Amino acid sequence: MLNATTERRRFFRINDTVSMSYRQIDEATANLGLKSTGIIGSEFSLAATLDVLSQEAMRIMQRMEKQSPEILELYRILDAKVNAVAQATMFVGSHVNAQNCQDVNLSASGLAFEQVEPLTIGQNLAIEIYLPSSLALMRIYGRVISCRSNDNAGEEPVNYTVSVDFTHVNEEDQELLIKHVVRMQWQQLRDSKAQSEI
Repeated sequence: MLNATTERRRFFRINDTVSMSYRQIDEATANLGLKSTGIIGSEFSLAATLDVLSQEAMRIMQRMEKQSPEILELYRILDAKVNAVAQATMFVGSHVNAQNCQDVNLSASGLAFEQVEPLTIGQNLAIEIYLPSSLALMRIYGRVISCRSNDNAGEEPVNYTVSVDFTHVNEEDQELLIKHVVRMQWQQLRDSKAQSEI
């Protein structure tokens, strides 16, 4: 029988494709948290703010849909324009290349990814993650908890699976990350069910 922690971890983990970059930081910087970067409240939380506003606006617009479908269509066009501008703004000063995506295992409390170079367990990282399906860019601090070699029977290059626990996440970004994980999990379950019915 799974305990509550194990069950929660299993339930909230998803496989996803994201753009990300990281840099190694020292313990003192990590202990200061994200407030030391001056990022909080600027472009990195813009996606979270827009997500909340879009949901509020959509609730209102859906009530108006029967009365005036043209207004709802206009709202969707304007929302797309705002998202395009926000996306361009978010990447100013970022180290993330939105076109360079990689597969990760993601949860609200950490992620795992593969790379060629190993990382030291306990190393603190400043991570930037872009979620294409949510149009969200966030900065998170984390600590490496595992680095396993994926030895491909002597074939080069040897890859490593790096697991990171998040240590500092902006509150708005964490809420957005939780919603993203739940939404993606629901989509994956729905796709899996559709495949099994074929």
